Amino acid sequence: MIPWADPLSGRNRARERVLLLSPIIILLLLALGGSARAATPVVTPPVTIDGPSAAIQGLSGLSVSRDGTGGLVYLGSVDGINHVFVSELSGGVFGAPVEVDAALGGPSSQPVIAAGDGGLLLIAFINGGQLYVVSRASSSAPLSAPADLYDGAINPAIELSIHSEGYLAFTAADGSGYDVRDLYYDAGQWQLESGSLNVTPADDAGTGAGAPRVAAAGDGEAIVVWGENGHIDARRVWYDMTSYEVEQADVPSMSGFTEVTSDSPVVAAGDDSSYTDVAFREEFTNGSETISHVLVSRLVGATFEGVDQADGQSFATAGAASPEIAMMQYGDGFVTSDVQGSNQVWATVLGQNGVPGAAQQIDSLPNASPAYPAPAIAGDYSGLIAWQHDPGPLGAPEIRARFYTNSSFGPEMIASNPSLGPTNAAQGLFAAGDHGGDVAIAYVQGSGSRTMIEVTQLVYPPGSFGASSTPRYRTTTRPVLSWSAPRELWGPVEYQVSIDGVPAGTTTGTSLTAPAALSQGPHTFAVTAINVHGLASSATAARFFVDSIRPVAQLTLAGPEREHALLHLRVRYTDAPIPLPPADASGVAKVVVNWGDGTSNRIRRQTETHRYERAGRYLLTLTVTDRAGNRTVLARRLRIVTTTIARAEK
Repeated sequence: MIPWADPLSGRNRARERVLLLSPIIILLLLALGGSARAATPVVTPPVTIDGPSAAIQGLSGLSVSRDGTGGLVYLGSVDGINHVFVSELSGGVFGAPVEVDAALGGPSSQPVIAAGDGGLLLIAFINGGQLYVVSRASSSAPLSAPADLYDGAINPAIELSIHSEGYLAFTAADGSGYDVRDLYYDAGQWQLESGSLNVTPADDAGTGAGAPRVAAAGDGEAIVVWGENGHIDARRVWYDMTSYEVEQADVPSMSGFTEVTSDSPVVAAGDDSSYTDVAFREEFTNGSETISHVLVSRLVGATFEGVDQADGQSFATAGAASPEIAMMQYGDGFVTSDVQGSNQVWATVLGQNGVPGAAQQIDSLPNASPAYPAPAIAGDYSGLIAWQHDPGPLGAPEIRARFYTNSSFGPEMIASNPSLGPTNAAQGLFAAGDHGGDVAIAYVQGSGSRTMIEVTQLVYPPGSFGASSTPRYRTTTRPVLSWSAPRELWGPVEYQVSIDGVPAGTTTGTSLTAPAALSQGPHTFAVTAINVHGLASSATAARFFVDSIRPVAQLTLAGPEREHALLHLRVRYTDAPIPLPPADASGVAKVVVNWGDGTSNRIRRQTETHRYERAGRYLLTLTVTDRAGNRTVLARRLRIVTTTIARAEK
C-alpha cells in the first residue's frame, strides 16, 4: 500500500414557490443590497453565448475556478465539420466563443474543460482518434495550439485541483481492447502515468456508460473511477504514480436483489483526498423484475465503506439513473438522481468529509421527460442544483434551479428565458460556481436553426466594504476620499461616490478626489459599489472635516531683554475662520513656544514667562497648531545682554 491510501494519513484534514426571472425582482434585490450579504445570489438575465444556429451541436462542459475565472466548451459545425469552441469567463462575463481546433483536419468530439485560478484553462478533446489539449496559462495569455498527448483515445475527463494541478483520465485503445489511462499536469507540463489503471488489461474498461471520471483533491491527489466488466472501480493517482489497489465501489446484492451491472460512475473530492465519494447507477434483479438505483459509496483511504441509496426511492418500486455529484471544500455536497418514470429530481446531501445524509426531492412539479440534474458547488458551504422541467402539453421545457445555503435549499427559480423557446438539456446542462458563492448555469435552448448556447448567472452583490473616515480632518478643500475594496470575484467594480448627498463622480479605483472645492467644516461621503451585472452594495457613510485655514495668532513681549531678567510673553490666538462660524473650524490643538535657548513650553494659558541665563542672540518662535494640522508660526529675534551692558546702554 502506498502512503496516500492510508485513511488516517491526514493530509490537509480540513474540514411550489417559484421566483420568476423578472427585472422587478432583480431591481428589488438590488435596492435591498446594502452591506449585508444576501442569503442567496440574484438571478441575472440569461446571456446568449452562441446562436441561434443549426451549427451548434451540443454543450459539452462548464468549469469555474475558485477565483471566478473559467469557461464553457461546446461543439459547433464549420462547413459541415464539428469543431471545438470555448467561451472564456473573465471579469464575471462570458466572452465571444473562440474556435480552438481550426488547425486540425477532420471533426473533433468529446471536448471537456477544467479551470484553475488566474485564468488557467485546459481543454481536452478527441480528433482523428488522438487526444489533444489546448491550454491557457493565465487570463492574459493566449490559447495555445492543440497539443497531441496520446494516440488512440476516447472518453476524456479532466479536473484541476485548487493548486492548479491537473489530471486527465481517458480510455485508450491497446490493440485488443481498451484501458483506462491518466495524464498529470503541472505548470504547463504533462506526464503520462506508467501503466493502465484498470484491473485487467484490454478488457474494454472505460467504454460506453463506464467512461472514466476524475476528481482532483486539494491536497494534490486524484481519484479516477470507471466501469469495467459491469463493475465500478476506483484508483488513486498521485502525480504520475498510482496506488497498488483497485477498489470496487458496487455491491453484489442489496435488499434481496442481486447485481446485474453497474455503470455511469461519477466522483468528487474536497481538499482532503482521504475522503472521496463515488456515485453510480447499479442495476439489480430478484429474478422476476429488474430495477436500477443511484448509489453512493464513500472511499476512506483504501476502503469503500459500503453503499447508500442516494435516490430516495422505495427499492423495489421506483428506480433512478443519471447520477451526478459535486463536493465542496470540506467534503459537503450533493449526489443527484433522475427518478425513472416520474423524472423527478432527488438529491442526497453530503455532510462534512462526504458522509451521506438523507435524500430529498428537489423539484416540486411533475416532469414529462428526463430532468438531467446538474449539481454545483459555490463557496465553502453553499451550492446549487439545476435541472430541466418539462410540463409536457402544458408548456415548453425550461431550466430551473434551487440554491443551497445554511444547510437548506431555497425556493425554485426559473433560470431560462421562455421567450427563447424550449430548453434542450439533452444537448447539455451544466452548473459551476466560484469560492464567493456565484454560480453559472449553462445549457442548450432551442433546436434546429434556433439552437442557442445560453448562460444564466446567479450573482451576489459586491461584498461588504468600508468608507474611510481617516484622517478625520482634511487640510485641503479638495480632499482625497478613500474606501476598502469589497470582495467581488465576478467582474470589476465601479464605485459611485456622493459628498453630502450630492453625486461627486464614479471610478473603478478605491479613492476619489473631491471634484470641486468643499466648504470649511464637517462633511459626509457615501460610496456604492456596482458590479458588472448591475448589482450594488453600499458602505456606511463616512464623516470628515475640512479645515484648510491656519489659526490666527499674536504675541507680545514685556520686560527687559537681559540675562536673568523675567520676560513676559502674552499670546492671543484663534481658529475661527472669519467670517465663518467657529463650528466650521477644527479648533486650536496646541500652542508651543520655543525660546531659542534649548527650552520650550506648551502654553496652556495666554501668558508665559521665561529667564535667559546667558546673554546672546536668540530666535523665539511661537507655533499654533489646530486639530487639522494647520500651523501658524510667529518668530521674534531677541538680543539678550548682560546686566553690565544694560546699565552702560542706559
